[in-house]
Amino acid sequence: MSNKSTLAVFLIAIPILTAAFLIINPNLLLSGGYELALDGFVLSRTLVIIFILYMLFKLGLVLVKQSDK
Repeated sequence: MSNKSTLAVFLIAIPILTAAFLIINPNLLLSGGYELALDGFVLSRTLVIIFILYMLFKLGLVLVKQSDK
């Protein structure tokens, strides 16, 4: 495997493993001291995590397509 395809596989694996870890351990999305704003805090934090995972996955797919050429 070339360096680009190794990096691409790594960038594709990171979001998948992170999402699996967050599904197994959802307590990471909760933090103490936010009793009144808990729903908004969890929602916004989850949306940021989803956006970061999506961007890493798309970057990995672009690198895979470039390495195939």
